Amino acid sequence: MSDIKKTQSRPITVERLLRPQTRIDLMLEVDNLTGQADIRSSMILDLPPDRVVIAQPNPPLGRSSLDRKLEASVVHYDLVTHEITRWGWTAAIVELDDKYKLHHDEPQAQLLSVIVLSRPGQSNLTKSNVRQAYRLEPGRDSGIIVAVNPEPAPVNLLNFSAGGLMLKTPTPSPYALGQEMSFDLTFPDEAELPVRHLGGKALIVRLELNPDGKTISLGLKFQELSHEAQLALPKILQHYMLEEQRHRHQDDDL
Repeated sequence: MSDIKKTQSRPITVERLLRPQTRIDLMLEVDNLTGQADIRSSMILDLPPDRVVIAQPNPPLGRSSLDRKLEASVVHYDLVTHEITRWGWTAAIVELDDKYKLHHDEPQAQLLSVIVLSRPGQSNLTKSNVRQAYRLEPGRDSGIIVAVNPEPAPVNLLNFSAGGLMLKTPTPSPYALGQEMSFDLTFPDEAELPVRHLGGKALIVRLELNPDGKTISLGLKFQELSHEAQLALPKILQHYMLEEQRHRHQDDDL
């Protein structure tokens, strides 16, 4: 009996899902005409009673967001069953704090710019599509290379999802809203992926100045993908999602 119990997963609870350093996705609104959603990713920093404190996403939310409701969700990877699930809830933005002290007992603690969300009850959690809102944010050592054509200014990859790419370029930007371009993502040889290159055509649907005032974020929506790319993209996201969750929850269920 003891051996069987060790292979069983523990039930999903708010306490298991919401922990500091866990990635959280925020769905702010959906354009009913285009079907495009405004989704921003962040990180859980603190969990005071009845609250979830997260870092300001990029682009950040302003004061007009106070009392606004959004859909928040996190991804959970079960080390026993290897199942990946997304759990979400309807959250209210209850506070924006530019001087949040993460470690209250440290006089010299760093002050952070944060968003305070309402914390869900167990009955408020809902299970949803694991790929919904998932954006892969590769680190500098990921080995993923992006190229676009035309490329009148250098670009760096911020993230990509099943629907498009987010790039960063210096100001002033020669790119324009509505501009179409071709793109190519090159993945490292050591990654177990179905393809090494993923390319197609995309349309610039977002162009925003970043808080540093020196760079601009370009949001690209996929327009044309080959049949091979359409089949490979979900597998690529699944691969990196698994890697991300394994690293983040390596001590979970032990």
